[in-house]
Amino acid sequence: MLSPDVRNALATDLIVLPLSSVLRDAPTHVRLRKGEGGIKVPSVVKCEQITTLQKDRLVPTALGGPLSSGRMHEIEKAVLRAIGVMIPL
Repeated sequence: MLSPDVRNALATDLIVLPLSSVLRDAPTHVRLRKGEGGIKVPSVVKCEQITTLQKDRLVPTALGGPLSSGRMHEIEKAVLRAIGVMIPL
């Protein structure tokens, strides 16, 4: 989930990024190791596919714990790249 907790408490939807277990390298993909965030297999966060999901369509339990601040920083940079904000790699 990409949206901040304060927004999540007020909104009926969540801002999310999809995962894929097809490990293709791309400037807007961030790799996650098995176990990160509770995932069962190595995956990539597809930061170019920002979307929202209605809360009532989600299962009540999350995949697992939050990602590290370092990994979230990588995701933040990849999201900025995806929307055309040029930042140093």
